[in-house]
Amino acid sequence: MAQISMVAQAVLSERRQRSQRPVRLASIVVEELAHEIISGRLPEGSPLPTEDALCKRFGFSRTVMREGLKLLEERGLIRVEQGRGTTVQPRESWNLLDPDVLRIALEYDVDVELLDSIVTVRKLLETAMTRTAAERLSVEQLAALQDNLDTMAALVDDYPHFQRLDQAFHRTLLGASGNEIGRMIIRAIHQYTAADPRLNSSVSSTALTRTVEEHRGILAALREHDGELAADRIAAHIDASWSERRRARLGID
Repeated sequence: MAQISMVAQAVLSERRQRSQRPVRLASIVVEELAHEIISGRLPEGSPLPTEDALCKRFGFSRTVMREGLKLLEERGLIRVEQGRGTTVQPRESWNLLDPDVLRIALEYDVDVELLDSIVTVRKLLETAMTRTAAERLSVEQLAALQDNLDTMAALVDDYPHFQRLDQAFHRTLLGASGNEIGRMIIRAIHQYTAADPRLNSSVSSTALTRTVEEHRGILAALREHDGELAADRIAAHIDASWSERRRARLGID
């Protein structure tokens, strides 16, 4: 029986791998065509090559190609119409909340207009959530924020570790707000901005020291349960941090 079971498991594993293969190959189609669309090499309204032409270009089957086109359509990048072909959709149709679409769009965000929008959303959410958190933070959470700050202050010359603590400070604060959707959106924003070396390569120890002091001011307002003051201070902190990174991203001295 054990031998039969092992054979059955091997068959199921093989079937699973076969079923996953088209999806893995389709991701290659999505990545390449998404780059062409988002970069503008395939402009709005332009037709995609035929399915046969795409199969020949990528060397994939019709099954893989249809899966790739379906994924692109789900992301709002293309529209597939029976009998009329496939056309590139305008930017306002793109799902910029999709991780792949956002990641690629940020690669081509030369004038940082998209990043400006992202930071604006972050500030609106984070100020509102901080206002709520000020009334809900426990003694233990306030102590955790203090411990976090004390460690950050000793790591202004070690940006990778400092960055992780910085994000942990915000996670603890925003977690206290109870807003799960807002927390997920801000976490995604942190992930994308933290991964962009163009935003973080020139952060100075002076700037990190200022970040610590700004966090101390936020924490002082939180200890007093002053939601308005804490919200004002976190908004100012986000503005100051983004102003410096924005200048670095644009190469402005």
